[in-house]
Amino acid sequence: MSRMSRLHDLLQVMRRHDGRISGPDLAEALGISLRSLYQDIAVLRAVGVEIASEPGVGYVLAPGVMLPPLRLTEAQFDALALGLSRVRDDATGPLASPAAEVLERVSEALPEELGEGLARIGREEGALAGEPRATAESRPRDLIFYTHPLSRGGIVHWMLEELGVPYRMETLAYGAAMKAPDYLAVNPMGKVPAIRHGDTVVTEAAAICAYLADVYPEAGLAPAPDQRGAYYRWLFFAAGPVEAAVSLQGCGFHPTVEQQGRLGYGHYDTVVDTLAAAVAGRRHIAGDTFSAADVYVGSHIGWGMEFGTIPRRPEFEAYWAGLRDRPARLRCQAFIDEAMAQGA
Repeated sequence: MSRMSRLHDLLQVMRRHDGRISGPDLAEALGISLRSLYQDIAVLRAVGVEIASEPGVGYVLAPGVMLPPLRLTEAQFDALALGLSRVRDDATGPLASPAAEVLERVSEALPEELGEGLARIGREEGALAGEPRATAESRPRDLIFYTHPLSRGGIVHWMLEELGVPYRMETLAYGAAMKAPDYLAVNPMGKVPAIRHGDTVVTEAAAICAYLADVYPEAGLAPAPDQRGAYYRWLFFAAGPVEAAVSLQGCGFHPTVEQQGRLGYGHYDTVVDTLAAAVAGRRHIAGDTFSAADVYVGSHIGWGMEFGTIPRRPEFEAYWAGLRDRPARLRCQAFIDEAMAQGA
């Protein structure tokens, strides 16, 4: 069943239901998994459909919700994709970033076969322009994602949803499951996230994001190799100084001047000021388009402001406001919200 069909059926079931309906009951009525349900609800919310939820109780659809279908032929979709991909690939053009975002949003809302067509035409157009593109045939097909809903795995989950590639999620409980021999063979640290891509294993969220951006270049989540200075700088600034400064600050450790000289980040305030300056007045941290660096840096800023480990400065608020409602991130947030409602 295509996503468009699932979305239509989801709305119909919710319209017919009097009052709230729990996630498991809704998924059973639709004949889909809970994970697919959370993703579909996030997609509907992202396009403005009002679906209220209450942890442990269920979902309810706002009265009067209607989604008129977009009636275009397959040829018309091909023309749309071709035009948008040409604008997107003009790196010097002012509309490159908006075109990429429109492609992503339209493909999310289409039936799977047409959404895949948008991506396919974009890839073919790039190939015609002489851009090297990796293909599914040249990569291992099996992609396994090890995570826990309440972990840094949320960063990788967002990245995977931005890519739009097939993957299998393995959710591990804290404690024995992460320390079991089978998983320690994947990550000897006994922590998540981690991925296995064919025979390749990658751990550490920043490394996973960088790897996925490279192995799926058609997603456009990494700048061209000769334009990656800011991309690598801020991706690993967040993985190094930001992570260390925030963690030690949260543990109540305030280094002396002498100790600051031995630490890679120096002082917490210096790290926060540097990060604020990096995102000030910018929609994306590493150029004019969304990238894996935004997934990683944005996750730290959004999470940090929510839990008080990073201050709610205007620069951070403005930067996060441009990222938090991306459909891929909302799908991940729905997964986290439901896990919390189930007591994960």
